[in-house]
Amino acid sequence: MKSVDYPSDSSAIAVRIERILEGTPRIRLHAAWPDHEGFDAQLPTWRPGRYELGQFAQFMYRMEGQTPEGNWVELTKTDLHRWRVPKGIRSLRWEFYADLFNAGSTGVDSDILYVNPVNCFLYDPQKMHLGYDIELTDVPETWDVACGLERNGRHLIAADVQQAMDCPILAAESLTHQSFTSHEIEFHIWIYGRNQPDAERFLKEHRAFTDAQIAHFGSFPASEYHFMYLLPEREVRHGVEHENSTVIALGPSEKSQTEDGHMELIGIASHELYHVWNVKRIRPTEWMPYDFSKACPSRMGYVAEGVTTYMGDLFLFESGIVDLQGWCALTVRLLNRHINNAGRLNLSVADSSFDTWLDGYVAGVPGRKGSIYVEGAVLALLCDVRIMQLTGGEASLQTAMRLLWEQFGEPRIGLTESDYWSVLNEVAGAPEALDDLRREFADGTEDSWDSLVAAMDWQGLQLSKELREGMWYCQLEPK
Repeated sequence: MKSVDYPSDSSAIAVRIERILEGTPRIRLHAAWPDHEGFDAQLPTWRPGRYELGQFAQFMYRMEGQTPEGNWVELTKTDLHRWRVPKGIRSLRWEFYADLFNAGSTGVDSDILYVNPVNCFLYDPQKMHLGYDIELTDVPETWDVACGLERNGRHLIAADVQQAMDCPILAAESLTHQSFTSHEIEFHIWIYGRNQPDAERFLKEHRAFTDAQIAHFGSFPASEYHFMYLLPEREVRHGVEHENSTVIALGPSEKSQTEDGHMELIGIASHELYHVWNVKRIRPTEWMPYDFSKACPSRMGYVAEGVTTYMGDLFLFESGIVDLQGWCALTVRLLNRHINNAGRLNLSVADSSFDTWLDGYVAGVPGRKGSIYVEGAVLALLCDVRIMQLTGGEASLQTAMRLLWEQFGEPRIGLTESDYWSVLNEVAGAPEALDDLRREFADGTEDSWDSLVAAMDWQGLQLSKELREGMWYCQLEPK
């Protein structure tokens, strides 16, 4: 890799990225810093959309700095994810493992460069205002580049650290590209993969759930948006939200041509788009702004992921992508996970939210905790029905989410648990309207089955369950 010129803009870090394809797949990064008096270069320890420590330094091969005399020297760690950069060293280089093609990591091959900067970019914690001028050194000009960052020729420009860390980069020899407009916003669909879903249907369904979500919120918080799909030839199912984009991975790629695989992609896409409002803007105070240097536990994971899971599926129904039977099938799949996890009766969904930072997203010790996605979605459903019952169908959970967007998300004010429940109660029309749901199913570990049966019954649906070979199975159908 050629040396990196020192940035002429004192507010930007010049970064070049190059693929290493011989041996273990890696990327080599070379960054030139503006003048400094010495600082600690920080590698993020986690990434937005995954509320656990990622320990990204485990993927680093070396870290070197260039002295004023032009010699490269190894830098000394001051912490697991920090290196001391002495005064006089302005250029750094390092290598990073790049063979992870999930929706939140970094991977390269002869025909692709896929980078999540939050995995592998360094920053100065004392100068979060510094931007990045990113050059993809060995990407041919014939390749398409999908990214939510601004362009300056072949350079990608990030305004500051927060933006850089939340904008993945996908460049490939062959990227299928489609676009559509919704509410005067330009949306792009980029797909990498040998096998791909039906293009006409895929575009139509993206437009449908996008139109519906924007209509409910009343506005969209970005000037453009990118759906970026990775369909590699390996087992993967994953989606990650970003400020103005999402990466969704499903593999092997042939899955995308099956009905189940197609609907997996559409379901994840609806979920991730909803995150543009809920989490990327309507965000717990603990994540406002993101502090990548340490764990940032929050008890509100059930709002971040649970409400989004519920709403993502609901908007498939609202937009006509699935019918009532289809929504019931999605809900049954969720409820089967709910009733077969005894952990929901041991640790509340709020405490389970906090503890994702302790043991990640794995099941963990049997029967200890619940899923913020599943238990949070169940709670969201109960809140939705309660609000509709109390308002005669004039308001719903989505009414509350729009109010949260206007009061907290749009002005980017951090959200607390009290704020969230106060707004839900306000929309329901009484100061304590949902307090029992919070007490029993958010902060508590009560069994919600009877409440779920009653909520479904109010909507004209019959919910039941049966035990077969040690597992519970739900049924949900119109009465």
